[in-house]
Amino acid sequence: MRSASAFLKTVFVLLVFVGVLWKSPPTEVSLKESFCSVGWIHPFGCDRLGRDVFSLFSYGAFSTLIFSLPARVITLLFSSLLCMTQYALPFTGRFLFTPISSVFVSVPSLLIALLTIHALGTGPAVLLIALVLGDWAFAYETLQSKIRAIDGSGFVLAAFFFGASKANVFRNHVFPSALPVLKVLFTTGLPGVVMTLALFSYLGVSAGGDWFGPGLGEQISFARDYAYSAPLALILPVLGIVGLVTVLNFKKDE
Repeated sequence: MRSASAFLKTVFVLLVFVGVLWKSPPTEVSLKESFCSVGWIHPFGCDRLGRDVFSLFSYGAFSTLIFSLPARVITLLFSSLLCMTQYALPFTGRFLFTPISSVFVSVPSLLIALLTIHALGTGPAVLLIALVLGDWAFAYETLQSKIRAIDGSGFVLAAFFFGASKANVFRNHVFPSALPVLKVLFTTGLPGVVMTLALFSYLGVSAGGDWFGPGLGEQISFARDYAYSAPLALILPVLGIVGLVTVLNFKKDE
């Protein structure tokens, strides 16, 4: 089971990178190639606008991947900065960060992201802000739970008893213990970022559309109207989303 899963993940990654290296970004329209037949030049045919379906799939998956990774890193860095500030200045947590995070956690992250897009407009920077605002609170609460558990442990209390400074305790005990939590938050949060980006793309908000062409969600939205004429134009972006979520899911197979 594991070998089959690893094989499928490898095939997906190879398809994406072969398409990126072989094909040009699907940013140009060529109506002469509209609904072109499957062949060596166009292995999966063309869509209604004459764009190569393989190129759409490859660049759509690639742009989603290269945007989701830094977006998740920035989210965790932002949450970690708030946790460090609260550790150094506890009153900021009681009167500022904790009340705000409670509000953000109680509201669906997707709704927060959609409201951000609605308020600030579109564009890669706004999309990044929307992702951070939608996900930071959960990461912050998780890290804070770990920090509270470490701060109340026996070895930390002993370190304070023997005169260790707060900075020393944070550097030698809190930070090393929080690193595994950050790793888990990074790996488990990536599939959710991919799905959010796909939804935004479906709604017409794509990251890097001028350089990489339409996102996977936008491809689905566009191809559904002519699914009978070019079914692969609809199937491939769906497989692209599923493939990205599967590849970025680092949980071990049972």
